[in-house]
Amino acid sequence: FLNEWESLSKEIQAWMRNRRHLSLEKPNQISLVTGTLFAETLKKIAREFQEQTGILTEVKPIVNIRLGELITVAGLLMGVDVLNQLKSSALGNLVVLPRVMFDHPDTVSLDDLTPQELADELNVQIVLADSMGDVWDAVVGESSTIYDPGL
Repeated sequence: FLNEWESLSKEIQAWMRNRRHLSLEKPNQISLVTGTLFAETLKKIAREFQEQTGILTEVKPIVNIRLGELITVAGLLMGVDVLNQLKSSALGNLVVLPRVMFDHPDTVSLDDLTPQELADELNVQIVLADSMGDVWDAVVGESSTIYDPGL
C-alpha cells in the first residue's frame, strides 16, 4: 500500500501541476472507510492526499460490533456496522469502502448488504477501492466501481 502510494503521489503532483486544479464536478470531500487496524496508516496518507489535491479527506475507522471489537480488519467489516457508524457522520460527496469487504459471492458483505444498498441508505456515492490509486481514479472520473444512490 505504501509503495503504491509513493508512486501515485508523484503522479498526482504532476497531474495537479499540469491542470492546476480539479474540475468542479469532482468530489470536494471524501470519506475513506476502513477497519480500525489500518486507520492510523490511512490517516497519514489521507492527509498527504488532501494536501496534494485540496479535497477534504477524512478516514472513518469502523468498529466491528457484529463480530466483536477485537476483529479489526476491513475484510471482515459488516455492512450494518458501516451503515450504523456512518449514518450520523458528515460524509462529503463520496464514500470509499474497502473492496475486500465485498469479496464474498455476489459482491455482498458478510451480512449480505451490497454497495448499492449502502449508497441508497447513506444517500451518497460509494466507490470500492483496494488502494489510493482506486481513490484517485474515482476522483478523476475513471472508476468502474461507483454506486450512485437511488439507481
